[in-house]
Amino acid sequence: MPKHKHKKLIAVVFLPLLSALLLILSFPAFNKGYLAWFSLLPLFFYCRETGPGRRAFTGGMLAGFIFFLYLYSYMAHAVNFLFPPYLGLLVVVLSSFVSSLYFAGFALAFAFFLKWGRPLLTALAASSLWVLLEYLRSAGLLGHSGGFLGYSQADYFMLLPLVSLYGYWGLPFLMVLFQVALFSVLPLLWRKTGSPLTGRKTALPFLLFASMLVAGLWLPSLFPVQEKEENLRIALLQGNISQEDVLNPTMASANFQKYIALTKEAGERYGALDLIVWPETVLSQNVARTRAKAPGELAALAVQTGAPILFGAMFEDLATGDVFNSILLQRPGFPSFDEQRYDKQRLVPFAEYFPLHNLLNKILKSDVSLGTYTPGRAAAPFSLGNFNPGGIVCFESYFPRPALEKARQGAEHLFVLTNDAWFLQSHGLEQHIRVAPFRAAELGIGVTQVANTGLTRSYDYRGKEVYALPSHREETGLLETVMPQRRTLYRLWGDYFVLLCAAALAFCLFKSRGGRSAVGNS
Repeated sequence: MPKHKHKKLIAVVFLPLLSALLLILSFPAFNKGYLAWFSLLPLFFYCRETGPGRRAFTGGMLAGFIFFLYLYSYMAHAVNFLFPPYLGLLVVVLSSFVSSLYFAGFALAFAFFLKWGRPLLTALAASSLWVLLEYLRSAGLLGHSGGFLGYSQADYFMLLPLVSLYGYWGLPFLMVLFQVALFSVLPLLWRKTGSPLTGRKTALPFLLFASMLVAGLWLPSLFPVQEKEENLRIALLQGNISQEDVLNPTMASANFQKYIALTKEAGERYGALDLIVWPETVLSQNVARTRAKAPGELAALAVQTGAPILFGAMFEDLATGDVFNSILLQRPGFPSFDEQRYDKQRLVPFAEYFPLHNLLNKILKSDVSLGTYTPGRAAAPFSLGNFNPGGIVCFESYFPRPALEKARQGAEHLFVLTNDAWFLQSHGLEQHIRVAPFRAAELGIGVTQVANTGLTRSYDYRGKEVYALPSHREETGLLETVMPQRRTLYRLWGDYFVLLCAAALAFCLFKSRGGRSAVGNS
């Protein structure tokens, strides 16, 4: 092989790795989100050099696999609490491999789109396909949204109005659109010929991008904002119980008592409260079965503080034997706390949902309780008289639904109850909290995550952070809010933007049949 061709081959192979590096730097713990607006460009140039085929697919897979290996590495911490370390590594590798297939498919398709030689059509098709692939990756029982391109922008509050108009899906669409538009003009800036997208129409993708950006940033400001006449005072409790103690059955009663003590402390420190919120599964089955007086303690505690208590629990339906990861409400003066209840609908794959957990325990010679939860059904928000809070559990906040259902049913504020102690102090903590402002901006209501070890934070209806507790410390906090909210197009129409992307991709494929082939595709 000639020396110049060998150097070119090395440079081309390096491009997918550069895309992976830029993506890694865009996410926690580096949080250089602006790099995500350029992260796909190296992969685009790689696809231009290789053309559609096996190499484009392989390059996309390489970029995705390296990126997801880093992003999913926190999962090993959770697995290692229950199983040998090698199994945690296997989970990370397999998860990264599956997610990288979506990158591979996108790269293959993009190389094919380049052959059209039509800048606007290519930009529209690529952006729509990216959104559809992210949507597909989040669907089903095994769905996950980790590493979604738009979540890299959580630090840029000025972009979140886009989410209230288009839903989350509009943000990655614009990010890919911008990069394809930039890719189409860079060869012109370098005075280089032979690019599949050079020509007089290269400005059209920029015009589409600019018009959608302006509309997405401006139109949401026209929606009226409503708020309560008086401040609501809400205590947020963060017990900072280690995951070892959470998993230890002998510590269940002590863990429960710790939150009892924190609740009393909050009542004494903050005075009159409208709501007290605990994190996920503080009331475990071990407490419910061995501590018969737990319901009475909670009822007395609500009376003592004068405030309803919203808390996470492992709830067992005695009639069916089903176990749910639930949010329960204890109101002052009510003897029972299961009258209003929300059961987690979106279970964590291979942890809360595991169809063959008995077989796995047999193979590993363990006795780990996996897959014991039953998925819940949609339930109305909790009713407190002066306001109606909604609640979802942990993993569910990664997805636009069921948060959307809560807002449509009248929830005025959304609480995410979680126990992220599974992830120790890894970047998994920050990955989780960074989705909360997106849910807030989408729905036009405040969103507050209450976590056992942190991160406990609150965001207003625009997705702007308004309150935070330090992580990995035992803390109680007071959130005071007039519950500002506004209607958003996403709350009204849901995932309409995904349907538009499907229609746009179909249109592009139809129009491409009459398009001219690219020139000089090497």
